[in-house]
Amino acid sequence: MERSFGHILSGLRHSRDLSQRQLAGDLHISQALLSHYENGTREPGLPFICRVCEYFGVSADYMLGRSDDETSGACGTGAVIELNRALSEIGDNTVRKAALDYVDSAAKKMTSHLTFHDEVYLAEQSAAMANAELSVIKSMSRLLKDK
Repeated sequence: MERSFGHILSGLRHSRDLSQRQLAGDLHISQALLSHYENGTREPGLPFICRVCEYFGVSADYMLGRSDDETSGACGTGAVIELNRALSEIGDNTVRKAALDYVDSAAKKMTSHLTFHDEVYLAEQSAAMANAELSVIKSMSRLLKDK
């Protein structure tokens, strides 16, 4: 049986012990619309699919039934994926929502204060880290050749 978006959405909601009302509120839609999505009587748009992926920390391929791996192709670094996984394992819905809100507001605060110079500095630091990693790889390669 092919897994549909609605079936997967319902499964994720149940696995997190969320009611339709709770999830609908968190995703800023009506409970009726969430029910339509879960039952397959309405098809969601791309923005909603993205919101669901971010909320549950899963990939779009997983949500669309194209992959059995929840994080396959998920956007973000390993740290972001691990954070989403850890947050999804919090049993208390109130605590989970508070943690998600805190992380979301911290991320927004950080990104809203970045200036062009900050972005340039971050890019330079990223390049410096890449160069350092390349130097380590070259050194290791030379050591292996010398053996």
